[in-house]
Amino acid sequence: MKKIYSLSFILLSTLGFSQVTTPFAGTGALNANGWATHSGTAGQLTIATGSLTYSGFTTSGNKAALVAGNSEDVNLASAAPLTGITYYSAILNVPNTTGLQANTATGDYFIGVSATSGTTNVTAFSGRIYVRTGSVANTFNLGVLNNSGGTAAPTFVSTDFPVGVSVFVVVKYDLGTNLASLFINPTIGGTEGTPTVTNSTGTTAAPAQIAAMILRQAGNATSGTGNVEIDELRLNTTWAAVTSSALSVGENVISGLNVYPNPVKNGIFYITTDANAERTVTVFDIVGKQVLNTTTSESAINVANLNSGVYMVQITEEGKTATKKLVIR
Repeated sequence: MKKIYSLSFILLSTLGFSQVTTPFAGTGALNANGWATHSGTAGQLTIATGSLTYSGFTTSGNKAALVAGNSEDVNLASAAPLTGITYYSAILNVPNTTGLQANTATGDYFIGVSATSGTTNVTAFSGRIYVRTGSVANTFNLGVLNNSGGTAAPTFVSTDFPVGVSVFVVVKYDLGTNLASLFINPTIGGTEGTPTVTNSTGTTAAPAQIAAMILRQAGNATSGTGNVEIDELRLNTTWAAVTSSALSVGENVISGLNVYPNPVKNGIFYITTDANAERTVTVFDIVGKQVLNTTTSESAINVANLNSGVYMVQITEEGKTATKKLVIR
């Protein structure tokens, strides 16, 4: 099977998973790892080696790298549309101020959510994060915009963040009120507090749903989105799901659970527990589609018919459920 690792960006709150994450576990272009190019020069957005670090988090995989002057914009669809209030979070690093708009400008946006997904008709973006240079050298500012329309303008946080230092961000977008809230470095694992800034200047009506995350490059090498690194994306409908300290995909509540080998190399993986009782095993692909479901007392699970990539495996035994990330090579 072709050796490509897909991104595990699965909005599985509808399937009962407590957390969802997107560690950039693959290599090469994002559009070869589960994302769809909807604008610009395809293949420019890539996965870069090494995770970003932020105190209180356990990170994995690599990171996405936006490059000043590149133009590709991509999106990654959710498993199911989200309505009401949505949250997303990410660890960000701006390595330098090359290509950023000046502190006196409105900046440019590089991440947000969309009502649609795919390769066409992905044009309306909400809950956007903006970036520009800070008021002193080698710093940057972050801001948020709710939507487009009217005299829409981002609201910036006044803090000058130093380049090369990771920042943890959370955006809350309320479809009912068309309000976007930006939280900068909130307490890891804490409760939702007061946002750092809010924005409701865009007058275009809020969409009926959120269907994807988007990453955007402005295509201007001297006055655009600049160079930005992004890691550990999460999108969900609760604060806790995007701000908890562990980036694992599910809590192991089955005593003695062991899933191996992982990565799977020969089309078979094994599940053992202390009870070794009959269990239901369900595997989901990167867009949340169920690709395997079986109830068995055997430990061996055959996945030889599945393509290489990142999956989620949900195991239920004696009334308890656990979820694991599963890599198939």
